[in-house]
Amino acid sequence: MVKLSKLFLFLLLPGIIIAQTNDSIPSYNNLTDSIETQTNINFLMFGMSYTNNEIKYKSLDNNIKMPRYAVDLSYFSKTGLWASINYTNYFEATTSTYETGLQLGYQHTFLKFIDFDFNYGYHNFKGDNAFKGISYNHSLNGSLSFNSKYISFITDGYSLHGLSDNYFINLGIAFNVDIDGLLFQNDFFLFNPNIIASFGTDDWIYENFTPLQRWGRKNFLARHGYSTGGFEYQSFGLNIPVIYSLNNISLSISWFYNLPSDKLRAINWENQSGVLISLIYSPSL
Repeated sequence: MVKLSKLFLFLLLPGIIIAQTNDSIPSYNNLTDSIETQTNINFLMFGMSYTNNEIKYKSLDNNIKMPRYAVDLSYFSKTGLWASINYTNYFEATTSTYETGLQLGYQHTFLKFIDFDFNYGYHNFKGDNAFKGISYNHSLNGSLSFNSKYISFITDGYSLHGLSDNYFINLGIAFNVDIDGLLFQNDFFLFNPNIIASFGTDDWIYENFTPLQRWGRKNFLARHGYSTGGFEYQSFGLNIPVIYSLNNISLSISWFYNLPSDKLRAINWENQSGVLISLIYSPSL
C-alpha cells in the first residue's frame, strides 16, 4: 500500500498537463507488485515538486515558460479513504500567482489486479490569468486500471466545473519495471513509461470570451473543417517517470511531452514538453 500510494501521490503533484488546459488531474497508474504487498496501515505523506513546464504558441517568437513549485500533504487511511491538500506557486509571474487545492477520495483494489479510485477536488486560482488553465472550482474524477506484472491499462474520466462545465476521458497504457532491493535492502526502483490519449469537450476554449468572440472562434474553426461543442480527441501524451525510494524518502524525475490535436493547433497551440522533479517524505506514524 505504501509503494502504491507513493506512486499515486507523484501523479497528484502538478506537472503533467496539456498546454493551458487543466492543472493537476492525475492519470492513475498502479503496480501489481505494490497491490499484492499492501499492508493494513494508515500513513501520512509530504511532497514537494518543481516543474519547468513550457507553452508554445505559433503566433509568438518566444515560448512562454511556466516554471512552478508545489507542495502537497496527503493522508491515506487503511479503509481506502484519502485526502490531499496542495499549493502551487508560479514564481516567474509578474504578479503573485498561485493555486490551492483540496482532494478527497477513495481507492480500492479488486481481485488483486483491478484498481479503482474516485475523488472530489476543490480548486482555487489567484493571479496572472496568462498562467491559468481551465477555470474551474470543482472537479470529479474516477479512475480504473487493470494491472499485470509489467503492464497496466488505464481509464481516467473527470469533469471540471467553473466558468463552464467540461468533461474528459484519458485512455492509457503504462509499462512497469519495479525492482525491490536495487542498492539497499529497504529501497525500490520504478521505471514507468506511459502513453495517454485524451478526449473531451471544448467549452474551456471559449472561457472569458464575449458572445461575439465566441461566435468568431467557432466560425473560424468551422471554416477550417473542425466541429465545436462535441466530445472529441484532444491530445496525445508521453510521460517517462523514474522513481527511487529508500526507507521513508522517494525521488521522482519525469519527462513529459504532449502533442495537441489538429483542432488545437489551428488556434495556435504547439507541442508541449517539460520535466517534473518530485520529492516525497512519509514519516512513520
